[in-house]
Amino acid sequence: MKRCINCLAECNDTETVCPSCGFNGSEQKNFENSLPLGTKLNGRYVLGGAFSRAKSFLIYYALDTQTRQRVKIFEYLPQKLMHRLPDEVIVKYLSEEAAARGDKEIAAYYSHFVKLCSVSKMSILDFENCFAENSTMYYVCSVPTGTPLSSLIGNGRMMSFTRAAKLLEPLTDCARKLEKAGKWHGSITPYSIVTNDGKITALTGYSYPPKSTRAPFDAPEKQLGAKHCGSYTDVYAIGAILYEAVTGFLPPSAEQRGQGKGLKFPDTLAENERKIIEKALAPDKSERYAGIEELAADINGKKPPKKSKGEKKKLPKAEIIRRSVLVIACITFAVSVLFLLNYYLIEPYKSSKQSEELASMTATTQQGKDPWEEIRAKYPDVEFPAGMNPAYADLYALNNDFEGWISIPEMNIDSYVVQSTDNKYYERRDFYGKSTNYGVPFFDYRNTLQSLDRNTIVYGHNMRHDDKIFGTLEQYREIDGFKKAPFITMNTLYGEYKFKIYAVFISNSKASDDNGHVFNYIFTAAGNSQFANYIAEIDKRKLYTTGVDINENDKIITLSTCCYDFEDARLVVVGRLLREGEALAVDISLPVMNKEPKYPQAYYDKNGIENPYANDPDLFE
Repeated sequence: MKRCINCLAECNDTETVCPSCGFNGSEQKNFENSLPLGTKLNGRYVLGGAFSRAKSFLIYYALDTQTRQRVKIFEYLPQKLMHRLPDEVIVKYLSEEAAARGDKEIAAYYSHFVKLCSVSKMSILDFENCFAENSTMYYVCSVPTGTPLSSLIGNGRMMSFTRAAKLLEPLTDCARKLEKAGKWHGSITPYSIVTNDGKITALTGYSYPPKSTRAPFDAPEKQLGAKHCGSYTDVYAIGAILYEAVTGFLPPSAEQRGQGKGLKFPDTLAENERKIIEKALAPDKSERYAGIEELAADINGKKPPKKSKGEKKKLPKAEIIRRSVLVIACITFAVSVLFLLNYYLIEPYKSSKQSEELASMTATTQQGKDPWEEIRAKYPDVEFPAGMNPAYADLYALNNDFEGWISIPEMNIDSYVVQSTDNKYYERRDFYGKSTNYGVPFFDYRNTLQSLDRNTIVYGHNMRHDDKIFGTLEQYREIDGFKKAPFITMNTLYGEYKFKIYAVFISNSKASDDNGHVFNYIFTAAGNSQFANYIAEIDKRKLYTTGVDINENDKIITLSTCCYDFEDARLVVVGRLLREGEALAVDISLPVMNKEPKYPQAYYDKNGIENPYANDPDLFE
């Protein structure tokens, strides 16, 4: 058996067209902004194709590589707020207003689905996971196999109340646990309930459905919208299913009952059993069971929890609503705070802690003693590259992508640097490959580090809300930043290097932000004349002159991070390699501000300024 790469369903090895989704290997239904086939999320889910949109979510089939089961993954991606650039996985907001709204919605959704996942672990609810990645959030649902409950009840088939109650036990238990978590399902029907071997095994279809009172399982208050619904509407749905199980027929809808059509029960049904169903299906919410706990207690013949002595008087309906809203608001706020604490405190702390732990693993070698004998005995299965610094052996053994270290102490930058086979992998992963919004600094995948290229490029995030990773590079916008930290130290597995800051400038990453042009500052190789042209171009762009000289024979380091002058802007810091025999010193009295640096067109557009360089072609491509 093989799996269809589009819907991940199993199919025969000989089939060229998937029997489940009709995919033939080429004609795939595309959704705007969807992730490509084969994208891996959360370190475990391999995506198939996107197959549907649901309000603010894009829905994919995926394979859980841990369980080898097919799942559905919902990605928060409202088109009015977000988009995804071609060949990128990280989503971006369309505006600052969209970002403010989207951040709130992500926090709310995340706290909501975390609770649902916790309920799922104890019940038949089909939620499996919830996680944040690619600057958005995802939740995962199982794809249960089996037959709907509708195949066991109705169509004139009758069963005793006791047998029906036993059959529905997993359903009432699940609804009761949702209620305890402050949630309700909203779409309980015999078609959203999955059975196997005559037993209920899954509850699917979780949603806050559109207004309706026409379906037999819809409570009257659904006509007023989701804000007027709650666990008491789930009570009505379970009551309707119980009615169908014991009578063999669907109950009349709330709309039909409002027109005078009544419930009909078999003579064999006991009086107390009839009253339970009638109370669950009471059109007036005040006469219905207030919640699943109360309904389950009557079905099971147990008394509901006793009221305290001081609770003699029933609270007014308005007070019940007020207290309920307050409790739900407090719970939502608390979970949202936890999410924000994770984003603004826990993740930054983990990032800093990891850097400190890994920094402590760099070893000092003793003179006169060959360290490699001990290293190879410690790591017999690791193949270390020839000529590498043994001080980094422990780090390299942990992760073979480790390639060096970058340090600007005055800017609180002191971090390991990795290198992958592309410039995407470590954007949202830490040193161990685990998901994190902070990522780690990484060399351009094209750089050769055994001997430095003309331009060695290091990428790192600027998180805006803190100074982690490359956030402090923002200080280089001002001359005082240069005076504070005029040097960059970069060590690789093979050598140690010092650079003097030469230039700082703003660039773009999208051609649409500069009249169809992206300034190529991420080249790795250039001849002397080409390099001279590049220097001439950054001299136009640099925010100030540092007083550090450069010539066509020099090598440079480029630190690239995002900035917020316009969408997808880049802040670039260029350092010139210290020449042989040159003193590690700069004259900090020499820097002078550039009166008119060259920016991408998007900068001028955003600030309402005429572009003086509109007709100035680049000397370097």
